[in-house]
Order: sequence, then C-alpha cells, then structure tokens
Amino acid sequence: MPNIRKQPQHAEALLVGALVVCAVLARSAGWAVETNDMAIFDMWYHQIAAVGPWHGVGDEIGNYNAPFVYLLAALMYVPGPLVFKLKAVFVVFDVVLAFFAYKIVGLKFPGRRIPMAAALVTVLLPTVAINASWYGQMDAMWAGLAVGGVYFLLRERPWPAVALCAAALAIKPQGIFIFPLLLLLALGGRLPWRTFLAVPAVFLVLDLPALLAGRNPVELFTIYDLGRQAKNIPVLTYRAPSLYAFVPAGEAAGTVRTLGYVFTAVLVLALCYILIVRNVHITRGRLVAVAALFAIMVPFFLPGMHERYFFLADVLTVVLVFYRPRLWPVPLLVQAASLLCYEAYLFGGTSPAMLPLVVPATLMLAALGLLAHHVLKDAFDLEKPEIPDTPAELEAEINRPGAARRGPLPARRA
Repeated sequence: MPNIRKQPQHAEALLVGALVVCAVLARSAGWAVETNDMAIFDMWYHQIAAVGPWHGVGDEIGNYNAPFVYLLAALMYVPGPLVFKLKAVFVVFDVVLAFFAYKIVGLKFPGRRIPMAAALVTVLLPTVAINASWYGQMDAMWAGLAVGGVYFLLRERPWPAVALCAAALAIKPQGIFIFPLLLLLALGGRLPWRTFLAVPAVFLVLDLPALLAGRNPVELFTIYDLGRQAKNIPVLTYRAPSLYAFVPAGEAAGTVRTLGYVFTAVLVLALCYILIVRNVHITRGRLVAVAALFAIMVPFFLPGMHERYFFLADVLTVVLVFYRPRLWPVPLLVQAASLLCYEAYLFGGTSPAMLPLVVPATLMLAALGLLAHHVLKDAFDLEKPEIPDTPAELEAEINRPGAARRGPLPARRA
C-alpha cells in the first residue's frame, strides 16, 4: 500500500529554524568569556582611544594589519563592552562562511535543501562555534573571504576571486593558505596572470586610510615580514596538529624552522607540477578537493602554527564532502584533530594536556594522506575520467576535440 501520509506543513522550516537557534545559543553561551587574546585586543583598543580613532590608525599598534585597527577604531563609536562588540563582528563572519558554503554547494545541487544543510553544518561545527564567540578569535574573517574566493573561482570569475583572497591575506597572514590554489590555476591556464594585480591593489586600498593618517609605509608594508611575525611564536608549533608535533627540534629550532618553510614551498610546487604535467582537468569537484588539500597541507608543514590555523581546512573539508561523499572520513578527522587541540583553551589553558599532541597530529596526517591520495589518484588514473559536475561542463567535454579527451564521455543518466 502506498504511503498516503503527507509531510506536515512547515516541518522542515521549523527544524531548520531550531538548528539556527542552536547555533545562536552555542555562541551566546560564550559571549562574556574573555581570553588572553581578547585582553590584548582590549589593550590595543585603549591605545587607540588614548590618541583618538584617527590618530590611532596612523600609529603602529599591535602586530595585525591595518584593517583590524580600523575595526577597533570604528567600535569606539558603538556603545557597550569591547568583548561583546568585537565578538559580534567575528560572528557575522560565521554567517559569511555559511553563506559561501551554501553558494558553493548550490553550484552542484539545485534547490535549497542540500545547500542549506551545508550552511548549517558549517555554523554548527564545534571549532567554528568556539572560535569567534568563545575563543574571541577572528579566523572566520579571513577564512570567510577565502571561501568566497573559492566560490568565485568555481564560477570562473577570476577578478573577484583573487580580490577576496587578497582581502583574506590583508586581514591575516593565514590567508596565504588559499594562494597555492591560485598559483595552480594560473600555471594551468585557468586563471589569467593579470588578475594577480588585484593583490597589491587590494592591499593598497585597505592600507590607504592608515597611510593617510600618517603610518610609516615601510613599517606597514612589511607587517608580514617573517622576522616580525615569527618572534611572536618562538616554538615550532603552538598546539597545532602539525608535523612539528613529531619533531623535538630543541636547540636546532631555528634551522628546522627555515627548512620547514622551504619544504612546504617544495611540496606546494611539486603538487602543482604533478597536476599540470599530468594535464588533470580541474572540474569543480577537483577544484574543491585541491583547495581543501592545500588548506590542510600548508599549515601542517609550516612551522609556527597555532591550533586554530586549520580553521579553513575545517570548513573546506565539510564543503568537499558534498562534492565527494566517499571522502566523508576527511572532515571528521580534521575536525577531531582541530577540536582536540582546542583542549588547553577549553579547560583553562593551564591544565596538562589529556592527550599528547601527536594524537591530533596523527589524525590530521591521516586526513592529509586520504585527501592527497584522492587528488593524486585523479592525476595518475587517466583511464577513468571524472564525470563533469554540471551540464555546462559536460557540454564543454562533448565539444572538446576527440584527441583532447581524457577518455570516453560519461553516459547520460536516463
């Protein structure tokens, strides 16, 4: 007998609304928590207040780039404690993350149901919920713009893509994690080299108010100098689940740090070389997979990383699983590794670690290995062409010359 029961009206909307309320409650519970970094932001805030907002943006305050100083100066005109105001801005970028997750998944799945699921999973990820509203960190700001850059790359709109990635880098140096993807696409002919002019243009536009206020241009334009940034993190890993959990460098930390920078660059270039030489056709699914791979690989091998620098990987691996469901273990491993490294913060920051750092580092390494195997298998398994993600990509494959095809065209579904 057929099922004659009808879905209750508005049931799905009510469930979505309930999940949104859960996301809001998870953030509001940590609204008043003040961390060490929030105390530093408060110190910068009062330094700006002492000289006035305009003069403040012209002074060398803190070790963040000018856009964050603008934010602190602007918040002086908003009533209320800084901890509430600043976390509110950070949480807005949680919504930006969810929006671009929705848009990226919407490129593959028409309608609203599956893209909405991606957005909800993004805002309900433990590390996303904790980062802004509990931890008081701004990782959603740069990561939200980087994910937006991936969206516009998928849309084949290179100028806004590069501009958003440049804005992510201008906000925090961790925005560099998305730039290997831009390099790969440029080397492969998918991204015009001239679009990289957007990078200095965005930096100049964002730094211009500080320059007009009298900030030293040499000091400002070298804010990301390795010597200036590395002195704030003298250890090889600051609770990050990275390679350096396995490397007790000791007195050779300086040498290992330098080798780490070089080794990371070699790995990025090697991956780009393999994908280009093997003439891998970068479909939307492959682009998301490579973006997620770089988001794990770069902070895993770079020295001096914090535990929260896998934030972009947390989000992109969730988006990836909607394109590659068989890779479902990857976001679970990444999220588990990241969350375990938040332990010291969650339990006071002074208690001994419940698990050695090598445990989350091993989980992250497993995620890296699974995703790298998937990407490289695509590069070397040329006899099994990937089914295009969209009708437009299928039509483009049909119109390619026969000699240029990687294999037989996939059969259309009945």
